[in-house]
Amino acid sequence: MTNRWLILAALTFARTVMGFQFQSLAAVAPLVIADFAIGYAALGTLIGLYLLPGAAVAIPGGVLAQRFGDKRIVSAGLAAMAVGGVLMASGDQTLLTAGRILSGCGAVFINVLITKMTTDTFEGREVVTALGVLITSWPLGIALALVTLPPLAAATSWHVTMIAGAAMAIAALVLIAALYRAPGKRAVVAARLRFDLTRHELLLSLLAGLVWTFYNMSLILVLTLGPAWLIAGGDSPAHAAAAVSVVGWLIIPAIPLGAWLADRAGHPMTTMLTFFALGALAIALLPFVGGALGLLAAIGLLFGPPGGLIMALPGQAAPPERRALAMGVYFTVYYVGMGVVPGFAGFARDVTGSPAAPLWLAAAMLVCAALSLLAFRAVRRAGADV
Repeated sequence: MTNRWLILAALTFARTVMGFQFQSLAAVAPLVIADFAIGYAALGTLIGLYLLPGAAVAIPGGVLAQRFGDKRIVSAGLAAMAVGGVLMASGDQTLLTAGRILSGCGAVFINVLITKMTTDTFEGREVVTALGVLITSWPLGIALALVTLPPLAAATSWHVTMIAGAAMAIAALVLIAALYRAPGKRAVVAARLRFDLTRHELLLSLLAGLVWTFYNMSLILVLTLGPAWLIAGGDSPAHAAAAVSVVGWLIIPAIPLGAWLADRAGHPMTTMLTFFALGALAIALLPFVGGALGLLAAIGLLFGPPGGLIMALPGQAAPPERRALAMGVYFTVYYVGMGVVPGFAGFARDVTGSPAAPLWLAAAMLVCAALSLLAFRAVRRAGADV
């Protein structure tokens, strides 16, 4: 069998490509806005369209994987990302929109299944370490796009940056085809979806999903619309993207290290609430201090500790036999929020005329995450008392 660490490298690369392609549009936003004469509401909507399909295909993607196998569905997802990248490079706004949706559908399959494939590969052996490596791939892809794509677009055109994402998806497809082997022989069975969560479990799953959604939306708004805020203040696109990428680079070590420290400290609810509050304060300070690298670095570090703790919440929402459904609800909420909020943030900037409006919204998202977490704790305690 292929070395499991090589398999992890291939899976991590595939998920990195997903983050890279998600960020590819935001990284060259000024050029796209100028070419199509659109506002930030339209830009935010296009950004969100990459993840919005997850609301419809996250659970069906898992069902298809049961029927046809994880590797085939992930390979199909990477192929969709490659084709979508080519469509986005066409220069036609309709094809750009279609390519964004097609790529997003492929990315959903990857996001849902690669975590499972990693768990299967490392089951019983260093699975926590493997997942800790895997979860850093999303911010890594975003940070790579912020650093590499603006200079590439300046030297060529923004169309070439879309092709770059497509080429990386093809490379990931080749790697997974060559390296991934499912552990053991597992029967492929006809999948049947039965939704049997209790009302209490459904409510907990929804609230856990809201915590994860608000947390991620705060981060994504800083990473995707933060550069435009700096550009409005006089920064060049390349420098603005590189400055904001500091958040993405620092969250990569902060997530596993923060999770390890939080686990040792205990009191996960208090830890999450504390870092939500500190993160909201740091983001709210940005408009007053400009693109201070120290504050951007602090934001990246503050996002680290809650990540792993939030991911544990859906496991507390339902017993093992219904946990897959709880995860499906959790990710469906996440995809709805990730698909809708960027457009709303862009609309807020257009209406207010303030480049800092998305940052205020990002700070508010962390406050909403804290409120959702408090609601989760209250509902869980109420269920325990029944």
